[in-house]
Amino acid sequence: MYRLLIVDDEPVIANGLVQLLQDRQQFELDICKAYSADEALEIAQRTKLDILVSDIRMPKKNGLQLVDEIAYYWPSCRMIFLTGYSEFNYVYEAIRKNVDNYILKSEGVEPIFEAVRGAIVKLEEEHRNRLQQEKAQLHLRIVESLLKKELLESVLRGEELPALLREERYADLDFAIALDRPSFILIGHADQQEGITMKLLEAAGSIFGKLLPPSIGCEYTFYDGHLIVWFLQPNAELIDRLRDEADAAENGHRVVAYLRGVLERVQNECEEILDVSMSFGISGNMMNRWGQTREQVEMIRSLIRRRVQLGQRMVIVDYERTTDKSSIQIKLAGIQQDAFKKGLLDQIHRYIEEHLAGDLSLTAIAEEVHLNPSYLSRYYKQISGHNLIEYIKSFKLQSAIAMMSDPHLKLNEIALRVGFDSPSYFATFFKKMTGKSPQEYRNLQ
Repeated sequence: MYRLLIVDDEPVIANGLVQLLQDRQQFELDICKAYSADEALEIAQRTKLDILVSDIRMPKKNGLQLVDEIAYYWPSCRMIFLTGYSEFNYVYEAIRKNVDNYILKSEGVEPIFEAVRGAIVKLEEEHRNRLQQEKAQLHLRIVESLLKKELLESVLRGEELPALLREERYADLDFAIALDRPSFILIGHADQQEGITMKLLEAAGSIFGKLLPPSIGCEYTFYDGHLIVWFLQPNAELIDRLRDEADAAENGHRVVAYLRGVLERVQNECEEILDVSMSFGISGNMMNRWGQTREQVEMIRSLIRRRVQLGQRMVIVDYERTTDKSSIQIKLAGIQQDAFKKGLLDQIHRYIEEHLAGDLSLTAIAEEVHLNPSYLSRYYKQISGHNLIEYIKSFKLQSAIAMMSDPHLKLNEIALRVGFDSPSYFATFFKKMTGKSPQEYRNLQ
């Protein structure tokens, strides 16, 4: 059923038209009426309108002005004008506004009925066309989705993406990844496989999609029953913002570091919202290296799986920073959980020792050991019994005390060597930890 609004400042005409149209059983219409343009707008603001039959000449706001307002709220509403005047300016303006009909009141009611019938025909035709278009678009989306899934799975099985995209069946595919620009592959893995359903994986994928910045293009597929694989491409602006002019080799790593920040949020939200811990692995830059796709994916997958088997959660593997990958994989394959934990602690402590003067944030250490920063803090305490931040403070203090035995080292040099740019900040830290200033402590040695 369509809704028709009659607008005329003469109640006799408006009421008469309502009665006449209601008496015509061929029209299945919900009919409203208004005696002014303002009253008509109030109706339009709360009610869907399909057909407007309006007088042109009305006080305050005329029919031509009303049409613009109605079209704003209901763009598909068909417009029919009634007037007692055959004025060229009105006719011209009505045609310009794409009004369906312009009828003189002196012509009687039959032209009005005919105009309403014509409006209904147009509405039904538009409805049919819209349904056909929506069905076609839905079909296209389904076909495109299936083609993308087929394409990405072929790539993951070892076929090269450039060769596949040259095939005729993929020629018209709207694929978000350009081959001649930096691209990365991301693998998502649910750490606890028991009880993980496709719906949970889809929910995790949805969280990732919502948190992925618009500056990164994305295509994805579910793979092998329990993995999500994304093909990611930063846009030119993001690459430019992250560019290191002094060291071009670092540019890929800067993108991966940015992705790690995104993944930290994804992991935290998956844990909080879904009660699922997710691990991820990021490939190197795949531009001009699409032939390595399967090799990198399988290596990352293997590294994630083995770390999870050894008790880790919320892993973030960076393929390019995993040096000597084959030997690491062999070592992981033969190692036991206790030995792995000890090896991880040694790696963390060694990193702290080697970077004492540099960045010892959770993010930096987590990047070194391929873990989520929040999880790293919890995991370190779980396997060592100590707080990682407190360990770093203690190690800085003990290192500073050991350096004080060298009379040739000034206190401000010692401060720099243990990661304090400000001597006063070092002094505050030292006194808080020992109860004495650095100079007082040195004098007692």
